[in-house]
Amino acid sequence: MRTPIIAVALAACIPAAVFAQKASVPADPGPSSGVSSSGAKSPSSRDFVELNPAALLVDKRKKIPLADSTVNQLKALQKKINERNAQFYATYDSTRKWTMPITSSSSSAQSVNLHGGVGDRNLTAAATSPAEQAKMQSSMRDLRGLMAEVRERRKADVTDALNLVPEAQKKAAADLLTQQDGDLEKLLGGRP
Repeated sequence: MRTPIIAVALAACIPAAVFAQKASVPADPGPSSGVSSSGAKSPSSRDFVELNPAALLVDKRKKIPLADSTVNQLKALQKKINERNAQFYATYDSTRKWTMPITSSSSSAQSVNLHGGVGDRNLTAAATSPAEQAKMQSSMRDLRGLMAEVRERRKADVTDALNLVPEAQKKAAADLLTQQDGDLEKLLGGRP
């Protein structure tokens, strides 16, 4: 009597265990996720656009009481910052694209090992050619340089935004922008 009960219990548990194992495996990040071959995630230009200092001050205008005229000037500056950085962001994203491993259509799907589990993604990433690896390494160096330029551009953007804020609200605005600078550093990996 015990043998059939144990067999039924095992028959019910095995598919559940296999399903749970498959569900716990993270999905393949794919080439558009920003994960480089080293596993580090590089921010996209969209992340930088979201850290526009003029946009922050417009969003926090209730925390820092700003006149409507100042808000309108900040909105215009926000647009100007986005326009003057547009070409730089396009270059950044183009370079960032080359820092990610190139996956073929066969390796974009998860590989399956002999036991039916998910294969090692690092093995498929290692299948890139030496020329592709050299391009990725060169692009990583270029990307680090572009990240340093993001910091420099940010300084000019912050200065422009603070110049529009009345003297009475400058301290509060500067504090908010300093917090946002911290967010930028986290995004860039904390390397000033």
